[in-house]
Amino acid sequence: MTFRAPMLAVSLCALGCASTSPAPAFHDTSQLIKARIGKRLAWNQGGPEDAAVAKTVRELLAHELSVDGAVQVALLNNRALLATYEDLSVAQADLVQAGLLQNPVFGGAIVVPVAGVAQRGGSVSVSQDFLSVFTLAARKRVATAELEAAKLRVADSVLRTAYDVETAFFMLQSAQQVAAMRRTVLEAGDAALDLARLQRQAGNVSDLDVASQQVLYEQVRTDLVRSEADVVTARESLARGMGVWGPDADYRVAEKLPELPPDDAAAPHLEALAIGRRLDLGAAHAEAQAASYALAMARNYRLLGTTSLGAGFERSPEGFSVAGPSASLELPIFDQRQAVVARLEAQTRAAIARESALAVDIRSEVRAARGRLVAARAIVERYAKVVVPLRQRVVALTQQQYDAMLLGAYQLLQVKQSEVNAYRELIEALRDYWTARAELERATGGSLPS
Repeated sequence: MTFRAPMLAVSLCALGCASTSPAPAFHDTSQLIKARIGKRLAWNQGGPEDAAVAKTVRELLAHELSVDGAVQVALLNNRALLATYEDLSVAQADLVQAGLLQNPVFGGAIVVPVAGVAQRGGSVSVSQDFLSVFTLAARKRVATAELEAAKLRVADSVLRTAYDVETAFFMLQSAQQVAAMRRTVLEAGDAALDLARLQRQAGNVSDLDVASQQVLYEQVRTDLVRSEADVVTARESLARGMGVWGPDADYRVAEKLPELPPDDAAAPHLEALAIGRRLDLGAAHAEAQAASYALAMARNYRLLGTTSLGAGFERSPEGFSVAGPSASLELPIFDQRQAVVARLEAQTRAAIARESALAVDIRSEVRAARGRLVAARAIVERYAKVVVPLRQRVVALTQQQYDAMLLGAYQLLQVKQSEVNAYRELIEALRDYWTARAELERATGGSLPS
């Protein structure tokens, strides 16, 4: 029975050193996010730090939100992320479990005489699965790789939430800017309609001119109702991303989209940048490693099966006592774990193939996102430098001809409507640029280089 002390010591050491706290894993995840987008995370678990986080969120919401502020609120306050963080708890618990030995098995029996002169007897025994000692390191290796994959998956979910919030923010700014423009146009149209009615009373314009002016006015009013509905939808989308409700949902954002930056990220090396820092690709690689480690463990110990060592003490009914060691060994006659190995081989091949396919997809995503960004920038510049100035010039020239009574009010209203549409399309093009930039950042796995 001398083997029992070392085994118990190893078990107690494993129990004493293991910790199921996911705090270290969450810290690693936070560092991944900070390195890529410069934002911090918080895990609301009912501790004293939660009050400080809530105060930070309130302070951010009390001021006009920038896109960075909205993303930070989401990373501190989004409840869906809290559910995602629990994956770290599960993976950490699996790692601790993998490092534990199986509990010893204690057995006992009592022999009661029912005839003759035999005496009462009994036996006790204790046994320990011996194979778990040899596979402990291999199990921990698999669980460590799975924990690493969990950290990368969680961090990737955080980044996706950040870029979803960024896109929602730009959609809201665009909707607000279009609504504000249409509100201004509506005010001008109201004044123009009143003027047209006065001119009609004076006999200077026809009923057709007044009716045309009224048609334009009603069209702008209808468009404004649609724009205001778009603002409500965009606000709620951003509110969901930030995880705010009640009074906190009454937040403010800048009314106008930011202007184009001086330049964009250079096209070369963006694919390599994405391959090096995409967290979902890192998670796929860690999952492939975990599968290969599990396969190696199954192959190495496939013939051992269940192996246990123990000791027993028996007092026989005849009056003598015996004690000694015991051992049991599973004979791999029928089941040599060939099905388990085949299953793990298939899972490993699938994991490697998924990693390779994801790498191909990432490169394609980067090229497509980069193409959309370049096209969106070109469209914005074209509208700002060519289309809108041309529309303004057409309106000015048409106004001159209208004043000279060479054109009617209907033609003037048409060109003014075209000018309004050009402004709206410029705003939408600018929105498309910023959402395309957010998509390129998501595709490359972090903030774009300057």
